[in-house]
Amino acid sequence: MNQASKQLYNLLENLLQWSRSQTGSISFNPKNVSVKTMFENTIDNLMINIENKKIKVNIKVDEKTEVFVDEDMISTVIRNLLSNAIKFSHSGESISIRCISKDDFVEISIVDNGVGINKNDQEKLFTIDQQITTQGTSEEKGSGLGLILCKEFIEKNNGKIWVDSEINKGSSFNFTLPIN
Repeated sequence: MNQASKQLYNLLENLLQWSRSQTGSISFNPKNVSVKTMFENTIDNLMINIENKKIKVNIKVDEKTEVFVDEDMISTVIRNLLSNAIKFSHSGESISIRCISKDDFVEISIVDNGVGINKNDQEKLFTIDQQITTQGTSEEKGSGLGLILCKEFIEKNNGKIWVDSEINKGSSFNFTLPIN
């Protein structure tokens, strides 16, 4: 019952944010934000799920790395992508968070060793008209709306998002964000 209520809460939160995004009622307030701090805060909020599956999260992000983004939007992106990585990872596996600085942006990757996504479904992940919903390794449910919201928020912050994945080998969700 606890897990069902958390899933419902996440769905409602994503629906609310997506509808606010569609109606233009979300304000855009970019500022310099620490990438590592955003991840640490999100991991703290997801710790129960991480501990329940005995997952190890490795953060490979320089303390000094900052991006110029709307913190609320990017925190939502991180929460959705990390929640998915946890959901589709098997118990005892690990998730890696990597951040590479390039010219005027950073490239962030959230990598799991979970169930993976077939090529056909990868093409549909970020589109509203072809939602993909798959149960997690512990039968967690999702709506498919989180990734659509991630795409909108990343693009609103002048970034790009994509996935690299292979069935039974895991997924790497990657996105870019501007430094200035």
